[in-house]
Amino acid sequence: MGAPPGVVMLMPQVASAAMLRPNERAVQAWRAGLERDSYDPEEGEHGTFNISGVLIATDQRLIFVQEKGVFGKSYKPLESIEYREIVNWKLGQTIRIKSLQVDVAQGRNRRKVFNNLSEVDPMTLSVLTPWTLDQVKDLLGRLKSAAP
Repeated sequence: MGAPPGVVMLMPQVASAAMLRPNERAVQAWRAGLERDSYDPEEGEHGTFNISGVLIATDQRLIFVQEKGVFGKSYKPLESIEYREIVNWKLGQTIRIKSLQVDVAQGRNRRKVFNNLSEVDPMTLSVLTPWTLDQVKDLLGRLKSAAP
């Protein structure tokens, strides 16, 4: 399949929160929302909400880092998914809004859903020109097949 795509430099605060391993390289970053289940015991209602953050594709795994704050941003790691643990993934798009559903082989929450994916400059987190769904599929397919 060939070598993974080019390496990118992450914003230092995001890189620190992502806790990259030695020799692990970031390849792509997206602003995204991580879907989580919620339950209101008083109302007896189940629902979902999104946690805002940054989804990072490295040459070894997908990492989701929560972003908090308006002026003084802080970042906290929430998810780390090894490519070898992914049994299935599905990209979707409605109009221009992309989503990624990832199913992992084991663990308590086996399905992760990332909503509202938008490509960002990894150093500034400024929104970039959107990729096509095929470009994202191609990137994730190459990363998964090239991962250790």
